[in-house]
Amino acid sequence: MFEELDVFLDDRPDALDAWCDEHLSFLASDVRAELDVWIAILRHGTTRRRPRARATVITNLRSILPFLTEYAGKYTTLRQVTRDDIISWLVDRPHRAYDASALRSLFGTLKAERLVFANPMRGVKGGKLAIKIPASLTADEVESVARAASQDPALRVVVALSGVHALPARQIRAMLLEQVDLPGRRLDPGCLNRPLDDYTAEAIGEYLAYRQRRWPNSTNPHLLVSRNTATTTTAVGTFWMDRLVKDLPVGVDRLRQDRILEEALASGADPLHLAHVFSLGAKTSLRYTTAASVSSAEHESLP
Repeated sequence: MFEELDVFLDDRPDALDAWCDEHLSFLASDVRAELDVWIAILRHGTTRRRPRARATVITNLRSILPFLTEYAGKYTTLRQVTRDDIISWLVDRPHRAYDASALRSLFGTLKAERLVFANPMRGVKGGKLAIKIPASLTADEVESVARAASQDPALRVVVALSGVHALPARQIRAMLLEQVDLPGRRLDPGCLNRPLDDYTAEAIGEYLAYRQRRWPNSTNPHLLVSRNTATTTTAVGTFWMDRLVKDLPVGVDRLRQDRILEEALASGADPLHLAHVFSLGAKTSLRYTTAASVSSAEHESLP
């Protein structure tokens, strides 16, 4: 009643605005401005579109934030996004249909508002995709990743687990301390018991020492913790990992793809070998062996 009489004014900061400021601050100014147009239309609607519930807005933002994070260093405006960029990113997404739907909403809105010249989501479906063949990282990309990893214990662990063991981001975030056996030099991420190489063992050892110094009383069973999860038993979230890798030239998915492709080249493009080593499905294994065969043929054709 008091609100209706304007006795009290609610001057509390908007929770969604605060969330956007926290999670989208790393974006280029033009990208952020374009994104804000989409967010405003989702929240408030237009004469032709009804407003969406706050939960729907958050869900859409959560779906596209990993894409924006991975390509943050490449774009100064969303007009630069290509269809190939989107397809390449969607290939390994665990919830591809939801992510594709969010991107379709974003670029459909920007096209309608004449903020992009073409809609890169046109013809891209959330189901089967015209899959882009994986490509190896360049020497500059590898050097840049290695240099950044040497400066951050948590990042070094993520780089090791994705770039050496080809674990997807969700598996890295969920990894438990009990799945790491440093004295026995074994790693058991979800029934994939494998030997622990020197680089990964050293990275994990240094991180555990760092973790003990910073959060000595933490009982969180997960390997990776943050200031928000150290006093809980939950795993770090996607936003924590996205922020951790945002300054790298490539994301976790590309590091993982590069490692699998490297193994495909070394094994003579054997899909059964890849399926066994990395617990891949048949179609995914064939995608990498095809890429390895193409790469080998191109190398042999060089003078």
